[in-house]
Amino acid sequence: MNAWQQTLREFRAEYAANTREELAGIARLIEQLRVEPVGQALVPLQERFRSLASSAASYGLPQTSALAVEGERACAALIGEGATPKPASIDRLREILAGLQAQLSASQDQAAAAPRATPGTAEAPYILVVADDETVRDSLTERLKRAGMTAQSAATTGDAAHVLEARLPDGVIVDIALPDGSGYEFVERLRMLPGGDVPAILILSLKTGFLDKVEAIRCGADGFFERPMDWDALLRRLQLLLERSQAEPGRILTVGDDAGAASYVAALLQSGGYAVRSCEEPQRFEIELAAFRPDLVLVDLPLPGVNGYDLVRYVRQDEQHATLPILFLTTQSEGEAAIANARAGGDGYLVKPVLPGLLLSAVASRLERARFLKSLVGRDGLTRLLNHTAFLEQARVTLVRKRREPERSVAWVMFDLDRFKVVNDKFGHPVGDRVLISLATLLRRRLRQSDTLGRYGGEEFAVLLDDLSQDQALRLVTRLIDEFRRAEHFTAEGSFRVTCSAGIAMLEPWMDLEWWRRAAEDALLAAKSQGRARVILAPPSPGIAANSAPA
Repeated sequence: MNAWQQTLREFRAEYAANTREELAGIARLIEQLRVEPVGQALVPLQERFRSLASSAASYGLPQTSALAVEGERACAALIGEGATPKPASIDRLREILAGLQAQLSASQDQAAAAPRATPGTAEAPYILVVADDETVRDSLTERLKRAGMTAQSAATTGDAAHVLEARLPDGVIVDIALPDGSGYEFVERLRMLPGGDVPAILILSLKTGFLDKVEAIRCGADGFFERPMDWDALLRRLQLLLERSQAEPGRILTVGDDAGAASYVAALLQSGGYAVRSCEEPQRFEIELAAFRPDLVLVDLPLPGVNGYDLVRYVRQDEQHATLPILFLTTQSEGEAAIANARAGGDGYLVKPVLPGLLLSAVASRLERARFLKSLVGRDGLTRLLNHTAFLEQARVTLVRKRREPERSVAWVMFDLDRFKVVNDKFGHPVGDRVLISLATLLRRRLRQSDTLGRYGGEEFAVLLDDLSQDQALRLVTRLIDEFRRAEHFTAEGSFRVTCSAGIAMLEPWMDLEWWRRAAEDALLAAKSQGRARVILAPPSPGIAANSAPA
C-alpha cells in the first residue's frame, strides 16, 4: 500500500471516530420526530445529514456521502408534506442511520488491518526486457548495462511472469508480439500486481498505426517505440521515466485562510511524500513564494480580502513563475471555474468537496508534466545531466541554503576529460560522444541522489557534493578519477582508455557564486597543468597554496 493510501485510511478512521457524536445527535433527532413538531427536529436533522454528506465526500467516502444525501432528501420530503412523520418514514431514517454507522465502523476496521508501507533501497535501476527476437533482447540488455543499469531478459510472457514473481523491476521494455500472448495483455497484468503502478514501461512494435499507440497508452504503458528503433531515443525516454520515479516528490505551497482545511490538505499531501507549506495570510504569499520556492501552488478559494485569481495573474507576470503549476480548489460551478481558471492562467481546478485520490492524482500529473518540460529545457541532450544554465541555478540555490545553514559543507567539483580533442580527431565524434556518456554514467552511478550533476560545457562536467567534508570529497573524487581511468572504450579497431582531471572548491560563507565557480575552475586548471589525471583542492582562502592528490 502506498504511504498516502495508508494515511488516508488513518484520516478516515479518525473522521469516523469523530463522527460518532454526530451520529448520536442524528439518532436523538430521529427519536424526537415522534413527539415534537416536524420543524423542530426535521430541519436540524436535514442540516446534519447535509453536513455529513459534504464531509464524507471530502474524506473519500462516497457511499457514506450518498447515504447521507438520501437522509437529507428524506427529511426534505417530510418537511414538504408538513405532517407528523409516519412510523415507516421514521424506520427508513433509522435504516439510513444504521447504514452510516456500519460504513464508518468499517473505515476504522480497514485502517487497523491495513499493512504499513515499507521503504525501498537505492540501487542501480533494474530493467526487464521481454522480446521474442534474440537480437533485440541482446542489444537492449547490452545498451542498458552500458547506461549503468542492471538488466534481465525473457522471451515469453510466461518467462517474464516467473521473473516478476521474484522481484518487481524498476522498468520494463516489452514487445507487442510474443509467442504466448500480447505485450498489451502482459502490461495490463503487470499494472494489476501490488506495486505494479510503479515500473516505467515502454512498448516496442513493428506496428505504427495510431490505434496501436492508443492501445499502448490504454494498457498502461508510458511510451511506444516503433521498430526498427532509435535506441538512443528509447534510452533517453527510459532514463527520464526512471528519474521521475526517483525524483523528490516536490514542494507544495497551499494558500487559504481555513486552518482546518489547510491542515487536512497538508497532511494528505505529506502522506504522498510532498513537502508542504501553508500560507494562511494572502498578503504573505509573495514572501512565502520566494522563500519556499514551491514546485506547485494550490490555491483554496475564496480568500479573505483578495481575489485569488488576481493573485495568480500577478504571479504570472514574473517570468520565473511562468511555468509554475497552479491549481485552484473552488466551490464554483464547473463552467464558472473553467472560465476563471483560464483567465487567471491556472493549470486546472478542482471543485470542492474534492476526493483525496483525485487531489493527489491532479497534483502528481501537474508535477510530472512540469518536470518533463523542465527536463527538456534544463537537461543536456547527450548525457541527460543538467545543462550549464540549470546547474548554475542549482548552485545559486545551494548558496542561499549555505547562508541559512553556515555549518553545512558543500564542494564544487569540476571534471575535464584529458586530451579529448585527440579522441575526437582519431576516432570520430560518435566515439567521443560515447566517452562523454561513459563519464556521465559513472558520475550518475557513483554519486547520490542529493548531489547535483551537470555537463558544464564541451568535455567539462560539474558536480555539487552536499554534506561532505573536504577530505571526504577529495577521497571520493580520487576514486572516481581512478575508476574512469581503468574503463575501456571500444571501437572497430580495438579499445582505448581516457583519463580525466578534477578541481575541488569548498564553499566558504563569504563566497559568492562567481568566486566559488572560479575557485573550482582554477583548481581544475592547476590539475591539468600539473600533469593531468589528478585532483587539486582549491586553497581555503586567498594566498594559501592548493593541496593535490595524484589520482
